[in-house]
Amino acid sequence: MTKVSSFDWSQLDRQTIFDIVYTLHDKIVNKTLTVEQLHGSVIRRLKNYFPIKAKKGLDTHVQKSWVYVGGAYYSDYDKDRETSIEVGLYFNPTDTHITMTPRRFSRFCISIADTLLHEIIHMRQYRRRSFKILPGYESTASRAKKRKEQEYLGDKDEIDAYSFNIACELTERFNGSQHHIINYLNASQKGFMPKYNSWRMYLQAFGHDHTHPVLRRVKKRVVHYLPKATQGKPFRSFEWVTR
Repeated sequence: MTKVSSFDWSQLDRQTIFDIVYTLHDKIVNKTLTVEQLHGSVIRRLKNYFPIKAKKGLDTHVQKSWVYVGGAYYSDYDKDRETSIEVGLYFNPTDTHITMTPRRFSRFCISIADTLLHEIIHMRQYRRRSFKILPGYESTASRAKKRKEQEYLGDKDEIDAYSFNIACELTERFNGSQHHIINYLNASQKGFMPKYNSWRMYLQAFGHDHTHPVLRRVKKRVVHYLPKATQGKPFRSFEWVTR
């Protein structure tokens, strides 16, 4: 297991993380595994390469026979030089066994890569400002559930991290064409059901209002991150993610 005190997060990019998880292909793809077997195999592989915490969860919102990937960054642990990044795998409570197709496994590997990079961005944010917590975004939505969603996604740190995720997703989808990516970002998409992604999450949370300050800020950050998305790494400088 890699020690957190000596780990260099700056070495990681999207393809590297993907490749590490993808080495499990022959052990997972088209194999019928119990939830425990699948979770154990993936987490052991991740912990062999990254100093992370692991979490296994059950959630009725997870589609049957799918595995959702979630992440968290704990600034207090990081400040004390302890393991601070967590990867969670979430399963539908009725699933006892999972069989992954090649395509589904590939998307699963990408989800893990995007989740890790998202949390590494948070790590860099907190380290750069000496672990100071910034004021959050205050939503004016009338419903409590919508306010909670908007206040999470409208947070400046989350906008920055999700913008890199969106830049990677759209770079992959449109083969790096900035013209097509910007057209996609500017399209209404209201009333349509295109493939769900992080940008669609923001559109739905903020009512597809392209004049909303949060959506405008996300668009700006996505365009900023497009060159970095091509490289699969959200930063050029190694400072703040190397100790």
